[in-house]
Amino acid sequence: MKNPSWPKAFAFIGFTIFALALAYFSTAIATAGVAARILGADGAGDWLLTGSTVLMVGMAAAAVFAFLATLNVRALTRR
Repeated sequence: MKNPSWPKAFAFIGFTIFALALAYFSTAIATAGVAARILGADGAGDWLLTGSTVLMVGMAAAAVFAFLATLNVRALTRR
């Protein structure tokens, strides 16, 4: 972060989009977990737990990368 550049800023924005896509995909995992629980294929509810875990990780990663992108763009526009 000591040497901000536009390619680095765009990379952070790309990582933010990737993390949001990961969080969006986790809803499909959780929905499959609910269906598996209803059908009796997943008695312990592991898929629902996995979906919620992936959702939390995706949102946390998106927040971190969005913060880093904002810092980088701010430093570049102040030059």
